[in-house]
Amino acid sequence: MAGSPTRAFVPNAIRHLESSLAVRSRLAFTLVELLVVIAIIGVMIGLLLPAVQAAREAARRMSCQNNLKQIGLAIHNYESSFKRFPTVNANNTLSGGSLFTAILPLIEKASEFELYDFALSNSDPVNQQVTGQQIPFFLCPSSPLRRAVPSCDGDNGRAPGNYAASIGSRDYDQYWSFSGRPRPSLNGAIVYSDTVDGPTGFRDFLDGTSQTMMIGETAYNLPDYRFTSGNCTGQSRFSFTYWSNPFPGSTGITTEYAFNPRDFANDGLFDSGWVRSFRSDHPGGVQFTFGDGGVHFLTDSIDVMVLDALATRNGGEVISHDTF
Repeated sequence: MAGSPTRAFVPNAIRHLESSLAVRSRLAFTLVELLVVIAIIGVMIGLLLPAVQAAREAARRMSCQNNLKQIGLAIHNYESSFKRFPTVNANNTLSGGSLFTAILPLIEKASEFELYDFALSNSDPVNQQVTGQQIPFFLCPSSPLRRAVPSCDGDNGRAPGNYAASIGSRDYDQYWSFSGRPRPSLNGAIVYSDTVDGPTGFRDFLDGTSQTMMIGETAYNLPDYRFTSGNCTGQSRFSFTYWSNPFPGSTGITTEYAFNPRDFANDGLFDSGWVRSFRSDHPGGVQFTFGDGGVHFLTDSIDVMVLDALATRNGGEVISHDTF
């Protein structure tokens, strides 16, 4: 019948069903839409990841800066007590302790200092209970250890470090006493005990403490520097920056060679002087504690003459802080 309610209900029900299906189809993702969303998320992650890495490096760099501040403060306290700075070699030999062993009680390591026998070498079994310890103050969080330290015979049980004294713009000739040469002279903030101008003190900073580097960074980042003896002969040594070792290139560094060199394994460009160069794993430069205790980041692009001027304590140079 034309006016039957049953006949009117059927078209309405169909229309309602069609409307519901249309709404449901609009609420679902198509495969293309899903792929677009995944692509957008991937792009956002790609943009965000460098920012996260930069934030992490900024935090690591700040922690490294704090280490340098604490080391600088310890050296100042040492000078306050003894009226001079510690020398690179704590007991007047190149096999004894370093300035970092001398300042142990000033960085809350008095117990380790009491255990250390300054009459023995830093690699002596008696001293290895101290020199084999990894001390956080002496390690930069941005600098990975690219091998186990200690590992091979050449390490002699000593733990790594990432900081060294600035001995100036000239290298130290450790063979002077055997070759008959005159005693060496160094123009840096901290020198070796047997140089004609050591030990130093604030009185020697004629250029000003704020314009003289005192402590800088080193790193295990020289893959072409290799072991030449022992069980690891031929393997990459990367560096020998042991915090307890006063030997040149370990805790005594000069600006005579390349600044912050980048060594790539087997590229044929390795220079043996790089072992005695300041270097770091921070992007673009190296951090230093200056004589006044301030910490500055010197970029790779720093002028060589400015760098040498900052390395000397009495060169008479006039340097603007805008240049570093």
